[in-house]
Amino acid sequence: MYKESFIIPHTVDEALAAAGNLQGDYRYFAGGTDIQIYYKQGLIAENSIIDLNEIAELKSIGFENGQLKIGSLATLDELARSKPVQDHFSLIKNAALSIATPVIRKTATVGGNLLVKNRCNFYNQSEDWRIAVGSCLRDQGDICRVTGGKNKCFSRNVSDLAPALIALNATVALQNREQTFTVPLIDLYQPDGINNHNHLEKDAIITAISIPRKKHKWYFRKLRLRRSLDYSSLTVAAVMDTENELHVCINAMSMAPVLIRGLFTDFTLEQLQKTAAKECKTVDNDLLPLKYRREMLKVYLDEMWQSLTK
Repeated sequence: MYKESFIIPHTVDEALAAAGNLQGDYRYFAGGTDIQIYYKQGLIAENSIIDLNEIAELKSIGFENGQLKIGSLATLDELARSKPVQDHFSLIKNAALSIATPVIRKTATVGGNLLVKNRCNFYNQSEDWRIAVGSCLRDQGDICRVTGGKNKCFSRNVSDLAPALIALNATVALQNREQTFTVPLIDLYQPDGINNHNHLEKDAIITAISIPRKKHKWYFRKLRLRRSLDYSSLTVAAVMDTENELHVCINAMSMAPVLIRGLFTDFTLEQLQKTAAKECKTVDNDLLPLKYRREMLKVYLDEMWQSLTK
């Protein structure tokens, strides 16, 4: 992966200064498990890399002010093995262990998984393949190869940590060249297959994720072609706390995670299934058939309902 410059900052401020000097012609690099494939496929072309791996302040995991705080550069393996997560957040552990393979989890980072690029069968291919079938809206073409439309890209958000952390009411801390600020994690995403993240202007970096420590029941299931390596075709994460507040987050079915929340007593299973089907803008852009994925969404929500009411 040859680039014109490869910069290794040791603090967030140094990284932001380097990004400002490069004026958009760069990529932040953490675990690199995803970005290297995109370079090889000719899907990104920035000429500089800013490697964040030497920023030690972004790697810690522990409790702070009654919340679990996860540094964005902690690896998925470190996340799954950390004692606070194992003792109090089994949902996070299960979500982390569902991602890729043990070798990849030792390199891939929490922040990288939250910002993993949206995927589509017609986009995530070699350059020769894309030229043969014709380019799409997200690449250099003028139509969506899935729907034939000209106005919207339906590539899927496939982060597995995102639905688990969103269900747990996580917030995310970011720092850009002007300020440090915190937003609900769900607000980081928008339902647009091309411009699918908010709050990343001015070279912003995710620095940490915080989750309130509350007693809860949880559910997590992930559908994929193989039980390792493959990206999700459907992920459902749910949390119900001691006040019967229910958070259900569905991912890999739409351009952004879909969150359904409210008091458990205000829902019926049928209402929840109908709402989920309506909110998920699902099209046929995955290895698994569209009809099957929609049916499995109903199955997982049924399973979740039975699990949380035991």
